[in-house]
Amino acid sequence: MKIVKKIGKWLLVLVGALIAFILVVLLIIKINSSGEEEPFLDEKGNVLPNSIATHEDMTINGVQQRVTIRGKDKSNPVLLIVHGGPGAPILPVIYKLSGIDLEDIFTVCYWEQRGSGLAYNDSVPDSSITLNHIVDDGLELSNQLKKTFKKDKIYIEGLSWGTAVAAYMVQKQPELYHAYIGSGLMANLSLSEELSYEFAMSESQKHNDTVSINQLKQIGRPPYVKNSKNTVAEAFEIERQIVMKYAPIKLDTDFNFIKSMFLDNGLTFKEKFTDMINSPESYYPAAKILLPTAIDMNLMRDIPELKVPVYILQGDNDHFTETPVAKMYFDSIIAPSKKWFLFENGTHGVQIEYPEKYRSIYINEILGK
Repeated sequence: MKIVKKIGKWLLVLVGALIAFILVVLLIIKINSSGEEEPFLDEKGNVLPNSIATHEDMTINGVQQRVTIRGKDKSNPVLLIVHGGPGAPILPVIYKLSGIDLEDIFTVCYWEQRGSGLAYNDSVPDSSITLNHIVDDGLELSNQLKKTFKKDKIYIEGLSWGTAVAAYMVQKQPELYHAYIGSGLMANLSLSEELSYEFAMSESQKHNDTVSINQLKQIGRPPYVKNSKNTVAEAFEIERQIVMKYAPIKLDTDFNFIKSMFLDNGLTFKEKFTDMINSPESYYPAAKILLPTAIDMNLMRDIPELKVPVYILQGDNDHFTETPVAKMYFDSIIAPSKKWFLFENGTHGVQIEYPEKYRSIYINEILGK
């Protein structure tokens, strides 16, 4: 009995110590969660005089959307980042920690689209979360950026789903933009998904992955239809998880990376445990609402021409937006000029996987410095 009591006491001590440790960690995170963007400082710790580091829940066409603007020099060109998904914004701090932010050469605007992002709330009706509304939001924001920073034009970069959104924006008002940059080009999702499914099945068979094989057989080949076990959105998610197993985006999220994210002051305590913990694709409604729209997107059909220079950055092992489909669209598109940049062994996140090459393309090719 004495041994049992001693063990019980030690367990209580360990549990108490663990709880105390967790509380201390949460307190440290809370202290570093002012919700104010961390400024750009010089060597003496003073804020750079012409820099900007701010975010706000801006009302765009009647709907609040989080807009973060960061740059070391407001006289630099303006770059609007259009995130992927649909409904999967990337926190600006991830750009910084991954070494892929362009805030030293641009004033960068990170826009979280309606139906997703930290400004989203239930007052936004699902019926308003459409591609047309998002495109119009982006155009309104582009005009505001031009006016605020006194620029004739801005640059626009789309990621995955964002490549299509940005393309529709540029098609509608090309006079707003210096150039269109697409990373992980979603040129024709329906055709791309057929190739992606074949890749997932082939790799699963090659590795004798019976679980994945059975999952793929269960959802059936694309275009996915609702069945007794899965919705179309769930079928997409199942297939994507299998693709990620065999062509994962190589993001090194070690302890220091996670620690730096949670100690960044740009988010509030609540926000850190919203977007960092929850999967954006499942947490925000835009992901499921816009999936049928995404499946029907076909830039080859809808946007045969863009009236600005075009730059496409694509991984040769991208099986979310299949590279052969992206190249097919690039070859067909009419533009004043166009350049194709293939990242060897790159997947669906080439800027994260090859940040130096990503930056060099911007500096040497897009800006031509």
